[in-house]
Amino acid sequence: MTARLDPRSLRTRAAIRRAFEDLMVEKNADRIKVKELTDRAGINRKTFYLHYETIESLFDEVVTELMDEFFEHYETTPDKPKDIDGHARRFFLFLVSQGDRAERLVCHAGSYDFGGRVYAEQMNRYRRLGKDPFDWLPEPEEELVLNFIRTTALDFYRQWVRGGRLVPQERAAQLLAHLTCRGVDDLME
Repeated sequence: MTARLDPRSLRTRAAIRRAFEDLMVEKNADRIKVKELTDRAGINRKTFYLHYETIESLFDEVVTELMDEFFEHYETTPDKPKDIDGHARRFFLFLVSQGDRAERLVCHAGSYDFGGRVYAEQMNRYRRLGKDPFDWLPEPEEELVLNFIRTTALDFYRQWVRGGRLVPQERAAQLLAHLTCRGVDDLME
């Protein structure tokens, strides 16, 4: 249930988003409660619920906006659906470019899986555009392939962050692209 977006509503939504971003620096996003969010935003709970049905709907909006930015400024795969290695490279570099924001959203384990939702939103966009390179597979097989790609990319990014970002980001992006498309076979000596 979204409130009309008059100037007051826009200010309220901006206050909610600022409060969310401030709290996200302090704790994992899925631990943010409506009460502390509304206290920080200077609004009451009822006002929050005029704008969002649940706190998860706010989280979904954040994920959607993150993907909007990716598709608007980084992604070319919808025009070249079989460019999976390029996609993996661009998405990794996009996450890196988001700094703490993406790291806080994607790297924590919690009840709301931001990273999984980001990738699910991305694949749904490809499907809506009719650019799914795996749509020829039976649905259960396609889901396995997409899950492999999603979990590989997320775990790779999370490990890169957890490991202190010791591998330069361009090289890490190349490794992710290679592993996604070709596995480890030709990396072994």
